[in-house]
Amino acid sequence: MIRFLFHGGTREKNGDGSVRQVGIAHNGAFYFAARNVASDYANGDKRSIKITTAADMVKKINACAANSVASLDVFCHGTPYSLNYSVKENENCGLVTGWMAKQGLRAYYSSWDDGVYNFSSDSRYVSDINFKVFTNHARIQIHGCNTARGSMPGNTLVEELSEQIYKAGRKKAYVIGHTDKSNPNINGSKTTIKQQDYRHGERTIYHNGKLLKTTKKKGIIAHDEMQGLIK
Repeated sequence: MIRFLFHGGTREKNGDGSVRQVGIAHNGAFYFAARNVASDYANGDKRSIKITTAADMVKKINACAANSVASLDVFCHGTPYSLNYSVKENENCGLVTGWMAKQGLRAYYSSWDDGVYNFSSDSRYVSDINFKVFTNHARIQIHGCNTARGSMPGNTLVEELSEQIYKAGRKKAYVIGHTDKSNPNINGSKTTIKQQDYRHGERTIYHNGKLLKTTKKKGIIAHDEMQGLIK
């Protein structure tokens, strides 16, 4: 039973090749948050992996055998319609809900100062994931900002993931995401580096594209409780 914990995706170098400290800091927060989530899983083959592109993440998921992945946690920056991974400035190599969302994000982030916001060949769509590798009761949790917050037509990332995994026959699977900006300061200003954790603030849980629950509970959202809500 595999438990993936993918963390990272923030650009760590500037255009001139110099170190981008803010990127290193953000990826560090994602790393410690992944460690804290992993420690709460009592069993399974826990695979905490630093990633830089959606292509790499999807390749690792799709290489698994059918019915072998029990959970997927992703720690990175997000929007309502994408996981934002970046290697180059003003270029996204993340996971996107679909073609229309990609056009909307390109228009939103493009500017006269920064130019056209592009998607690299290493970006992927949700539909590129082989959801048959997941177990029937799988849990997907996205720890980035706004992935369950809709602001334009079409499914949010959380809705799309929940629909796609259901269509793959995983009838009891569900997806968790934030409805607003998330942050790692689970204990407020007293949060230490090692305590960083995004499991606080308002989160929603979706099953087959439909809202299952909204919660502001801090910490773990119990798997058994979610299974009990799925009819």
